[in-house]
Amino acid sequence: MKDSFFVPDYVHDLLVIADKGLKGIAEELACLLSLPVIITDPLFNYLASAQLENNIEINYIDDRYEEKAINKPAVFNCKLISNTGTESGICSAIKLDGRLRGYLFVLTKEMPNEVLTNFYSIITYASSLCSLEMRKKLELKQERQQFKEAFIYDLLYGNMKQRDEIISYGNIWGWDFSQTHIVIVFSLIDFDYYSEDQKLIDSMFYLIEKMLIEKNMKPIAMKKHGEIIVVYQLIGTEIEHKRDVIEEFVQYVVNQAESLDNNNRIATGIGRESANPEELYKSYQEAKVAFELGVLLNIHTPFFNDMGLERILYKHDLQDLKEFYEHTLGRLEKHDQLHGGELMNTLESYSANQFDLTKTADSLFLHRNTLRYRFKKVEEILDTKLDDMNVKLNITAAFKIKQLGKL
Repeated sequence: MKDSFFVPDYVHDLLVIADKGLKGIAEELACLLSLPVIITDPLFNYLASAQLENNIEINYIDDRYEEKAINKPAVFNCKLISNTGTESGICSAIKLDGRLRGYLFVLTKEMPNEVLTNFYSIITYASSLCSLEMRKKLELKQERQQFKEAFIYDLLYGNMKQRDEIISYGNIWGWDFSQTHIVIVFSLIDFDYYSEDQKLIDSMFYLIEKMLIEKNMKPIAMKKHGEIIVVYQLIGTEIEHKRDVIEEFVQYVVNQAESLDNNNRIATGIGRESANPEELYKSYQEAKVAFELGVLLNIHTPFFNDMGLERILYKHDLQDLKEFYEHTLGRLEKHDQLHGGELMNTLESYSANQFDLTKTADSLFLHRNTLRYRFKKVEEILDTKLDDMNVKLNITAAFKIKQLGKL
């Protein structure tokens, strides 16, 4: 064993300045190297910077960090691609508990590789300090988040009945529950906790919080398995234009999330707004129903308010629904199965087109007389008249039951 070790001066300098957070680390590193420094989150949003003449809006780096090291930084040369051009630099991925938490960039311009290599050790050490600083912030955030999530959980599951109590608790975090709110659910279809899906949910949650903060709103949100629940506050004129406001917010989140997930598995559901915080649990239940119906019926932005017959059928007794379907369309379905007919598909298109003969003929590329012949055959098999309003309602309901997968 050696009698003594050499500790570079920069270790002491960076360690002392680390008490000033990411900003202090960036400033000290920039001073030591006489080069601009940028610290970002995984989505390249700035967390701190130093000696930077102009902000660079980083779109991507041409040598993205690959998971070669689990808990220690990996340093590599890279080029930052932005709207204003390309910058050469050195990058270190900031890792914490096996997850990517951000990047540390040093802008080097066109410097020889042998010079850049000399910077690797100090950048690796600075990246480690960034990781420790992020851990402290994360632990503090998690501690605060536990209390927040316990409150939001009780709110969304109807465990809090007193309006004044809810408003009082909300004030602790700057939430005004005297205003109108609406619950929005974002979920990942076929969520797998033990895959990369959990990282995707974490990234979505960060995106949502960031967007709400940019709108000068204090985020009311929580993660639950593969689901993110947002209690969105409607302010002033937003209440009058709530649909446009919510659609814009949802579309932004979905677009951002889809850029992280190539399989486009993001789905959403929106409950009804409520001016009574003690009834927000109803909006949450409605948002979940809207989400599930949206997935089944392929509705991009499903509002519970838009769900009419579907939401009634969805919660109805399963055996009763099967019997209703069999009574309404069972004979026609069996006839098609025996004779290889297209009467069920024709009738379903007729229902989907609000029983308009012309629209149905156009959608099926059939002559109107051909449709009339088929509908006459349907009436014979079902022993009913298709021009009867009650019959039309029953047929529509039966096909809705089929779409909802209740058979």
